[in-house]
Amino acid sequence: MDDRTSAPAPTVASSLLTSPPDRGRAGRAITQRALTLERANLLLQAPGYLHPDHGGLVVCGTGCSARLHALRRAFSGVLAEDCAAYEKEVATTDAPFCLPQDALFGGDLDSALQEQLDNGASFAITPTRYIKAGDPAALKAVVKAAGALQRDDVVVTLPVSIGWLRPEARVTLVAAIRAIEHPVALILGGQRDPLQQFAAAPQQLRQLLADVPGTGLWRTDLAGFDALAHGAGFAGIGAGGSLRHLVPAGERTETSGGGANYPAVLIPELLRFSSAKFIADSYANATPPRCTCSRCQGRALDDFLGLTNPVKAAAHAHNSATWNAWLPDLLEQPTLADRQIWWRARCKQAVNAHAMENTRIKQPNHFKPPRPLEKWASLPLSTDSQAITPSLAAD
Repeated sequence: MDDRTSAPAPTVASSLLTSPPDRGRAGRAITQRALTLERANLLLQAPGYLHPDHGGLVVCGTGCSARLHALRRAFSGVLAEDCAAYEKEVATTDAPFCLPQDALFGGDLDSALQEQLDNGASFAITPTRYIKAGDPAALKAVVKAAGALQRDDVVVTLPVSIGWLRPEARVTLVAAIRAIEHPVALILGGQRDPLQQFAAAPQQLRQLLADVPGTGLWRTDLAGFDALAHGAGFAGIGAGGSLRHLVPAGERTETSGGGANYPAVLIPELLRFSSAKFIADSYANATPPRCTCSRCQGRALDDFLGLTNPVKAAAHAHNSATWNAWLPDLLEQPTLADRQIWWRARCKQAVNAHAMENTRIKQPNHFKPPRPLEKWASLPLSTDSQAITPSLAAD
């Protein structure tokens, strides 16, 4: 095996996981990490702000293979590519994956996965198409194909409608995840923030993670932190807005107000992502917060107002650097209960900070806590003081 593409050996803290037994090379690469998802065209250079023990990078979408290959020469951390077929294509019983149609040789799933590793990926990611609500046949087709893979270096993505989290459908989804022997990256599809589609969605996601601990939450926002505090084995958090939520394949993106597509910027104290335009308008007559992350080093948060790729890349780097700095505080807690206590306290503080910031800028009710944040701050702890059990120790 080429050591150049192998994941770095995890530290003792990062090798702890409340998940099923060792799942091979892929499991060792991703366990207890929150990977950053970014578009190939916005990765202007190898990122130096990702946590070496708890982070990693996934290059997404058009041009991901070539960009990964180029980055591997300068980036020594956990690295992978996600072609994100689920953005545009819907899974069927006969074709649950997006595979090359014009290849003379190697147009099968196994060859597509091996090509990712040959490009320098630490693990391979299945090119799963989007699975609509109420289509158990397509879900079963993914499970069947995954079961035929004779390899231990693959993560199986399950991009499903948020409707699969409703109680009547979640049972089937849980059974499917349990039937897959590889690490599973769950992606929830829906307009805007899927976890706001129905009130019980955050609780249902927590219940799913309790039913199948070790499952990863992919293509998400700070819900990845909540997931890691409630049994998830890993997470994939989008650097930009389009990679934090999945609009169902075949649907047009719903927007609030339309207009230019400014980057979304993480406001650390509020645990919220807001449009750069909204932030600039909010602080037109007040002093904006400044960010102390390794990328910003005191930069004002209203300084990302722009539509060019360099401005978007800078905003995304700020987002990723900020939450990467939080990972040790979460992932090095000794028990799941400790993780949940830390995370709930952080969320409560952020909810309260919304009101304080509104008072400071003299704009009552201007910043409103996102509904999932309010849920995370108020829901009870879902586990006792059970210690986090080692199950994916490095070779």
